[in-house]
Amino acid sequence: MITCTIIDDDNMSRLALETLTKRVPSMELKGSFSSAVEARYFLQTNPVDLIFVDVEMPELSGLDFIRTLTKRPEIIISSSKEKYALDAFEVEVADFLLKPVSLERFLKTMNRIESKLAATAKPVNGSMFVKANNQLINLNLSAINYVEAYGDYVNIYTEKDRYIVHGTMKGMESKLPGDEFVRVHRSHIVRIDKINAIEETVIIIGKKLIPIGDSYRNVLMNQLSFL
Repeated sequence: MITCTIIDDDNMSRLALETLTKRVPSMELKGSFSSAVEARYFLQTNPVDLIFVDVEMPELSGLDFIRTLTKRPEIIISSSKEKYALDAFEVEVADFLLKPVSLERFLKTMNRIESKLAATAKPVNGSMFVKANNQLINLNLSAINYVEAYGDYVNIYTEKDRYIVHGTMKGMESKLPGDEFVRVHRSHIVRIDKINAIEETVIIIGKKLIPIGDSYRNVLMNQLSFL
């Protein structure tokens, strides 16, 4: 579930965004504010994954609001003035939405945000959510056999299924528990307890032969328990 907050002093624009968030089942609106000052106080004790914020607002502009944040979630600037797109780039937000925001444009943005958050989410209670096949799937880490690089994506293999997930091997390596998984090649991460056998240059998991990179061999051997 992606938690979000909307900040916009224009009532109609704020309501329009609220309506759009309801069209995405994986989104949960935690607060909607006409003032960036009020929103800032709320967010101090109610952190969210995503903030939608307008630019031109009294008291505190959207851009200044963004600059005050010490722990930044994903941020999307929404404005009726296209000139602020450059400012959005300079403050490094996730996207810029030009009002009025169409459903198609909103869904495209949220699809990308979901993929990004899923790729960086840490496992909780032995599982993690992955964005695959247009779904957020709760994947049990114990079910994973190995992970394989696939261009701008990674393939996550279980005994029966394959999940194609947008992300990098480095990103996957950082989120998988180091005592359960080990990177054995620039293109492969394996779950240690799924290894059936190790030969000189390959790991065998079921019928799959996974190459062992020279620079990863020592790390692999140090991770294993020997009798």
